[in-house]
Amino acid sequence: MTARTSQILAVGLIAAAVITVAVVWQLREPAPLPPDHAQIEPGDRFDDAEEAVDYYRTLVRREPDNAAAKVRLAHALMQYGEEAGTEFETVPEAQELLEGAVEQRPGDIYARALLAGLYNILHRFEDARDLSNQLLEERPYFAYVHGTLIDALVELGEYEQAVEASDRLQSLKPGLPAYSRASYLRELHGDTDGALEAMELAAKAAPVGRPERAWALFQLGNLHLGDAQPDAARRIFEGALEERPDFAPALAGLGHIALVEGDANEAVRLIEEARALRPMEMMDELLVEAYAAAGNQAQSDAAAERVLEALHRARDMGEIVDMEEADFLLDLGRDLEGSLAKAREQQARRPGHMHANETLAWALHKNGQSQEGIPYIERAMRLDTGDAMVHYRAARIYQGAGDTAQAARHLRIALEGHLEVESPTTAAEARQILDSLDA
Repeated sequence: MTARTSQILAVGLIAAAVITVAVVWQLREPAPLPPDHAQIEPGDRFDDAEEAVDYYRTLVRREPDNAAAKVRLAHALMQYGEEAGTEFETVPEAQELLEGAVEQRPGDIYARALLAGLYNILHRFEDARDLSNQLLEERPYFAYVHGTLIDALVELGEYEQAVEASDRLQSLKPGLPAYSRASYLRELHGDTDGALEAMELAAKAAPVGRPERAWALFQLGNLHLGDAQPDAARRIFEGALEERPDFAPALAGLGHIALVEGDANEAVRLIEEARALRPMEMMDELLVEAYAAAGNQAQSDAAAERVLEALHRARDMGEIVDMEEADFLLDLGRDLEGSLAKAREQQARRPGHMHANETLAWALHKNGQSQEGIPYIERAMRLDTGDAMVHYRAARIYQGAGDTAQAARHLRIALEGHLEVESPTTAAEARQILDSLDA
């Protein structure tokens, strides 16, 4: 989050300064509307989001009843927050602007479409799904809203409907948003080759050097790394950095490769460098593992606290993060009962969601109720994604329930599925448990 700076003025100058600012403001005119802004619609991106924020903030201050300007400002804020990592500041402001604009103009398609996307950011997936469906009844060929519907359906565990919506989006408007969503759905169904193919198309669909292309390349590199192809992942991360030298996630990706390859110190160096460029929760999650592997438990614990602090900030801005917080706390061995309560609530909210079922199963196991966790972990594995961590957790749950044969089977699947990419220390632990079960 970008720190806000303040200037201390002498008491005797405050009144004069306020008067001066007021006079200057009355005389100030907003800059001319950049030509590209007139064509911007939901799903499009401003060439310079920061410039767009400045322009529309000026316009809204001059014309506080201008609903169209509020919607454009919200759009620019959402894009800028994503690019600059300032979501904790920009998302609440964008939400207030959009909800105010919809109240002012209930039929505003633009505002409602952006609001559906923002509801997904806040993990209000039911609201995003319902609003998206309403919009598609009014405008069936609105590509952006097909995207918000897909995102909501995936996060609610309604995977068949998400696939149908994804197929419609690809036929309606092929491009990065359609291909990247198709890639994720293919990955969920265990189709790694299909996921790679779709994400390659997503990366090629965006101009070189654009932030959205960098994100697509980052996801492509992660897919290769998850498929035990570190050299391919390294080439992709390095290519992303050639196009955008300040793209911190790609640098963290190189650190992740170093961690998987056993060079914990190099992993720490690279991920710390990435975090200095742009602090992100995913980097602290990697650092928890990297510091521990490097033998620095104090730093690992500090990184874990930063992850929890980020989750708390997300909750403060209105995001529903109970499942993510429960999952993280369970791995830390903290607040087991509270985490179980959160996991139950989230699984009841979206009973088809694989990770919600996995988290509840893991919470039951951690609270000494392994047998009760079996139906939920089985539901979490129903699409046969090949997720190594899910199979590792399944093994521990079956072991806790006394079924050593199933425990050994799932440990082998986890190790064959490259568990070391998820967590080298967990992979080492899995090998030890499997050896003891085989013995």
